[in-house]
Amino acid sequence: MRTGAVLVALLAAALAAPATAASPVKTTLVTSTRTPVVGQAWRWTVTARTAGGAPLAARMKLQILLGETVVGCFAGGEVRQCTGASPGDWIAFRGRRTGVLRWPAESVGVTLTFQALVKVGKLTRKLRAPVTVRPA
Repeated sequence: MRTGAVLVALLAAALAAPATAASPVKTTLVTSTRTPVVGQAWRWTVTARTAGGAPLAARMKLQILLGETVVGCFAGGEVRQCTGASPGDWIAFRGRRTGVLRWPAESVGVTLTFQALVKVGKLTRKLRAPVTVRPA
């Protein structure tokens, strides 16, 4: 009888414990610098891979935030001013996508955040990189 009670207690504890399994999806955002210069090429790379390193089909929206407010996004093939709940075009990629952005003079000295909203299946991740643009 006592063994049964111990087993029930162990089972209850196991069910109540949070899952610690690693996610099968690994996403990353890497930028060339946190302090780009106006008009010069600034490189970004977004990756979506399995835990084992295999490339995954994904899609993403690229956005520029001022605080938590979207002030710029990738739409119509370029980064432009935009607003709204989830602005920007979805960009499909497999495994890795790299691009170049040239920051405008209006962004000098303002602390911004470059954000990639990455979707892999039903999973969505917000990848963020702080940016403070310097004058040329």
